[in-house]
Amino acid sequence: MSRVWISRTEALERLDVKPQTLYAYVSRQRIAAKSDPTHPRLSLYALDDVERLSRRTPGRTARTHHHPAKPHVAGSLVGGTIMRGEAAIDTEVAITYHGHHYVRGRDLVSLAQSENFEAVAALLWRTDSQNPFGPLKPRPDVNFPGGPRTRVLSMLSRRLEEDALAEINPDRDLNTEAASLLNEMFDSVTNGGPRLFFHQRLARAWKVYDLKDVDLLRRALVLSADTSLDEATLAVRTAAATMGPLAIPLMAGFATLTSPKLGGRISRAESYVTQVRRHGNPLALAQGLLEKGLELPGFEKEHSPSETLRAHDLIEAAPHMGEDLKTILRVGEDLTGRSVGMSLALALIGRHLDLPREAPMTLYGLGRSAGWLAHAIEQMQTGASPKARLRYIGIHPEESGLAAE
Repeated sequence: MSRVWISRTEALERLDVKPQTLYAYVSRQRIAAKSDPTHPRLSLYALDDVERLSRRTPGRTARTHHHPAKPHVAGSLVGGTIMRGEAAIDTEVAITYHGHHYVRGRDLVSLAQSENFEAVAALLWRTDSQNPFGPLKPRPDVNFPGGPRTRVLSMLSRRLEEDALAEINPDRDLNTEAASLLNEMFDSVTNGGPRLFFHQRLARAWKVYDLKDVDLLRRALVLSADTSLDEATLAVRTAAATMGPLAIPLMAGFATLTSPKLGGRISRAESYVTQVRRHGNPLALAQGLLEKGLELPGFEKEHSPSETLRAHDLIEAAPHMGEDLKTILRVGEDLTGRSVGMSLALALIGRHLDLPREAPMTLYGLGRSAGWLAHAIEQMQTGASPKARLRYIGIHPEESGLAAE
């Protein structure tokens, strides 16, 4: 039996939710969606999924309306409705408010104007030092085989063995442990070298020499330092609750980021930019993808306003970017009616700087690591565990006739 598809307006009416809640359902694969064949900019939604959620979603009939002036923790609520299968997590690390993402009360975009990544990490971790990395000495054995992503995972695996704990150690210096991990992550990508700022180490390894371009790397790291709660951060907090080495939650976050839904977007955006430059006609290529019912990389539906803001800030910091790359951006915005996300922004910066393959995703992962470590430290300091209850909605044993006597 073929599926019945309904419009966005009808889906919202049946669910009685806000648009961002509908988009969250789609991103979490609760509702199937596809492009409207009569209008590529619009989407259609599976009627059976919509009806199932309208019957079963708890909290729908008692939706909480937030006063506009009262912020709420990003990730705990979506559109004012507690989502099925989600657990609220209390945090002091970050909040998204009025389209801006704040870490420890500071706007991330504002921090990207002038602060080095080291200072932002110190802010996230609430360290006493502006540069907790200064006292660290370089390791001689930082060369790992493979691409940037493989090197980072190899380095974290080694630290996991070195820092293994048999018992919980309440006297650990978590900030120093976090600083040493982040320092070694950068060294694993750059093969060590002089003790420069992190963005300068990347520039040296990736042969980026122009000062304006070197600063783009700094800005990209800061803008990537934290984001609204996603699967990677949730994996970090869950892993941190085991009270093991910080390498465990950091590996959980980085590994989760390499999935198709998260870091895979950056990889697809990289491939798209390469295709456009080879094809020579960005408009025709973009139209071809949309006609096939595919999303245009970098213009996916579920971008948050804060991600769009950070993406635009990164791109606007590169006015000297080539006109061919700017055309990719303009075509995407015109055809989809959506704003660019961080995936395409990083891919465009990567091509502009002629970075190696996988460098944009690795750059994003290195930046996210500062925020992941902040969440891991907070989780350990609370001593609690993120709890989620499985609520069975399948066939009941008594209905199947297989219940034990």
